[in-house]
Amino acid sequence: MSGAYELEKSRFEEFKRHLAKLGFKFEKRQYQVFLARYDKFTVNLYESGKVTFGGSDRALQQEIEWSLVKLGGKAPEAAKGAGFEGRTRIGTDEVGKGDFFGPLVVAGALLDKESEERLSKLGVKDSKEIKGDERIMNMAEDIAVILGSERYEIITIKPSKYNELYAKMQNLNVMLGWGHARAIENLLRKNEVCELAISDQFGDPDFIASSLMEKGKTIELVQITKGGRDLAVATASVLARAKFVSAMGKMSDDFGFEFPKGASAKVVEAAKEFIATKGVESLGQVAKLHFSMLEDKR
Repeated sequence: MSGAYELEKSRFEEFKRHLAKLGFKFEKRQYQVFLARYDKFTVNLYESGKVTFGGSDRALQQEIEWSLVKLGGKAPEAAKGAGFEGRTRIGTDEVGKGDFFGPLVVAGALLDKESEERLSKLGVKDSKEIKGDERIMNMAEDIAVILGSERYEIITIKPSKYNELYAKMQNLNVMLGWGHARAIENLLRKNEVCELAISDQFGDPDFIASSLMEKGKTIELVQITKGGRDLAVATASVLARAKFVSAMGKMSDDFGFEFPKGASAKVVEAAKEFIATKGVESLGQVAKLHFSMLEDKR
């Protein structure tokens, strides 16, 4: 495993102090600020500000990447955005629609130029590209501080409510449209200056547009493929995933049962075990009952 970042010279000493706390030892090298070693992991900081690192410890690599991002470090080849940079906009995304257990979570984030710059420096990207629940949770906390409570919204649809809504709507995209629209409307009620909302494309744009109310119908609504390319959508995806992870943990504590993510064969076995220990009547409190994987498994 290896990585490379670019770091401003004003943050060199702070980065060195962080490595020292982790137990790294430093060596001098020509044309380098330092070479740092810990066990079989090495970090090189060059006078140009380039940082390279590598080793076999994945957790340590994630910690170093996270510290670099916190210090404003950037990957040399940042992913291209979706073309909406610099505009005040709402981004929305959801997590949990493909998971048998747990809630459906839809989040929205409103970015202006200042918060966009700060979130970019933080290294926010689509949650699917971020490894590890702890890193997601930490990043979500930082996002919440940067945005403030007025500029993000999280809609959590617990399994029991999800099953109730699905019984009425009979269509997941309709439910998703409703959730995205609620996030947009709630943010518009708290913020006056916003004329654009962006979401990842999951179906006909009318699924969202038809659920918008008075304020939502006055703004431009855009759905794009690979929506996480836009920082506002990526920010929402991190918030949604963090909430999903938190909700799954609480649900496990409440029921004394470890709920796996996704909809794999492992999940089918967990569903059978849950039914055997908690009763089939309890399944609707923890799972999305319309999943086809449920057929003949009870």
